[in-house]
Amino acid sequence: MKRAPSFPVVDVLRTRHTGYLLFTSLLGRLPGAMAALAIVQLVRSTSDDFGFAGLITAVYVVAGAVGQPLLGRLIDRFGQVMVLAVSGILSFLAFTGMALTLGPLPGLAVALAAAAGVFTPPLEPALRALWPRLVTPGPQLKAAFSLDAGAQEIIFILGPLLTVVGIAVFGPVGNLLFAGGLGLVGALAFILNPEPRAVSAQRRGRLTGHPGVRSPILIPALARVAVFTFGIGVPVGALTIVATASEAARSTDGLAGWLLAVNALGALVGATVVGIRPLGSTPARLLTLCGVLLAVGYLPLAATALPTWAYVVVAGISGLMLPPTLGQVFERISQLSPAAALTEANGWVVSAMTLGIGAGTLVAGAVVGVAGTSVVTWIVLGASALTALVSLVALPSKSVIAPQSAASRSAVG
Repeated sequence: MKRAPSFPVVDVLRTRHTGYLLFTSLLGRLPGAMAALAIVQLVRSTSDDFGFAGLITAVYVVAGAVGQPLLGRLIDRFGQVMVLAVSGILSFLAFTGMALTLGPLPGLAVALAAAAGVFTPPLEPALRALWPRLVTPGPQLKAAFSLDAGAQEIIFILGPLLTVVGIAVFGPVGNLLFAGGLGLVGALAFILNPEPRAVSAQRRGRLTGHPGVRSPILIPALARVAVFTFGIGVPVGALTIVATASEAARSTDGLAGWLLAVNALGALVGATVVGIRPLGSTPARLLTLCGVLLAVGYLPLAATALPTWAYVVVAGISGLMLPPTLGQVFERISQLSPAAALTEANGWVVSAMTLGIGAGTLVAGAVVGVAGTSVVTWIVLGASALTALVSLVALPSKSVIAPQSAASRSAVG
């Protein structure tokens, strides 16, 4: 009898605990996709000061990039349960304080925005540290990382929509509390699962006499992957400005939203394809190729004379390679990092991606602000060229640390 074909992504979702952990992790990550718009809308309701809105949003984003590897290191030392619970509570309290003080005490609100960012529960690196424990190495692990990267796109589709609904139902202040509350609920639900509790118990059992592990960012090969991840974040961040500038240049209301939504849809398609048919080679060999293909995928957006419908289509094409590329990043990190520092290592690449997106948005916005919407072509070409160039740093050197055995990876947490 002929055996039915097996799809790795289906096998991953059928594996015990994976669906629950993926869903609760995504729920807890929603504030990251809601907070920027929520903060801007709250500032507009109190002072209509766009400069201050940009400042406080930037503080929140940068603080989050700083906090992820720091909290990841604490998870590697003390386990997921305590760190995720405490950081979730502190972040929610900071969101609450920011919402209540933004009008009367804006300086305090900025400090609380920093606290909300720093204490953002590191659910993204926590889940990625669990994948090697949950699924078998090979196609299943590749599919799990690609599924994770693709599911992340759902957050950036739902986040703005939930913000609009939250403002309509709760008002600007209540909406910010709503965003923080979702993060807290997601973090607490995540650690109710037996897997985070099991790895936390293992950490406590090894705590006595533990000599400590140096930061994984000091591993040269891993640091190169972090730089690579920064590079692929640049065009992703620039796309927000490119979409907005294209809307203004074409005088087509709502075009920016469509471009970003279709880009996210393209990313979902890319994640689905590699989830069904994972890339066959190793991450060490594929990282640079994936980075270059991602850069090439953004190039059609430089053709600003395209008809609007065609421009929307190429926005979708530009998103195709993001999940496959991030899947290679996550798998490579799981190979390079010591098991005892895997959460921190994933925190570093999350931060690198965040900073790359922020840099792309900041520079592209400044250029358009000075030169106008006519420079969109050069922004796309510049961002793509930078990504392709930075992709070269991911080429493996002769001194690259060998991949860990399955036994050593099973001890992550």
